[in-house]
Amino acid sequence: MYQISQMKIEEIPKAMQIWYTQYKKYCTQDEFPDFWYGGQQEIESYLLKQIEKDNAIVAKKDGAIAGFMAWMYVDFHREKSAFCPTISHAATDEDKAQIYHAMYNYASQSWVENERFNHLWMFFHDDSILKNMLYDAGFGAHVVDACRKTSEFSLQIDCPYKISKAVPRDADLLFKLEVESRCYFLNAPIFLRKDVRTKDELINIIEQNIVFIAWDNTVPIGMISLILSKKYNIETLAVIGSGQIKGLGAYIKTEYRGKGIGTRLLVEVVNYCRDASIPYVHVSFETSNPFGNKFWRKSFKPIILSGRRTVNKDANS
Repeated sequence: MYQISQMKIEEIPKAMQIWYTQYKKYCTQDEFPDFWYGGQQEIESYLLKQIEKDNAIVAKKDGAIAGFMAWMYVDFHREKSAFCPTISHAATDEDKAQIYHAMYNYASQSWVENERFNHLWMFFHDDSILKNMLYDAGFGAHVVDACRKTSEFSLQIDCPYKISKAVPRDADLLFKLEVESRCYFLNAPIFLRKDVRTKDELINIIEQNIVFIAWDNTVPIGMISLILSKKYNIETLAVIGSGQIKGLGAYIKTEYRGKGIGTRLLVEVVNYCRDASIPYVHVSFETSNPFGNKFWRKSFKPIILSGRRTVNKDANS
């Protein structure tokens, strides 16, 4: 039987040790950048903040810490939510499912009392014990974060369409493609509402990041954008200087799919990263997106899975 108590500052080193053991098991350095080397300060800072808010707990057995969990409260698509990023939890392998059950039982009671009926949890993709426990608790797959060494890409594709790096004067045409992509993500089966961007915001993305466009003559038919991580990311575990397919993300017009355009755009991103000495590229994609879910898994190693659970809104009645 595990006892749950509020986490104390002096318990942070032991919690971080448990997390590091878990991290080494699922993130081999042949496939993934070394987040631990520079990210320890981010983990410690996060835990300190959540301890101050009483949003951190430990699970103990015979006085020894066997697991920890620290969450934050956020608004997610206008829903009051409780969120556990990747660095915010870990448990020893012995009795792992039981430890996580005990921690979630305790934490979720607090969440619901706080009217946080939307629960979001990020964990290592290959952690089948935790994945199965969360599935049984009502969580479903939501987003996958994947990574790949740029030196290991060997993509070859024949694509008849022109690819160019976007410049500010492309913003008007890119705006129309971006509107179409928002409609695609909003429709079944994804149902994801993305932020509306103005032309000026698109110009800023083009100027501040790397955007490639695929063209059919003068018509843009696909796009992909790349940004560089400026800090250690506690969610995706991207390190400073890693490439991330974010900003505008990636999109191919529906009628042009299956023609190698997505792969050709990805080749441009990888070549850019190699020339700029960017060793890793990360991508996040919704599991409900049938096209993206299939496409990204071909070239990237899934590292982190985000699970989501919506609790019945009358739970407090």
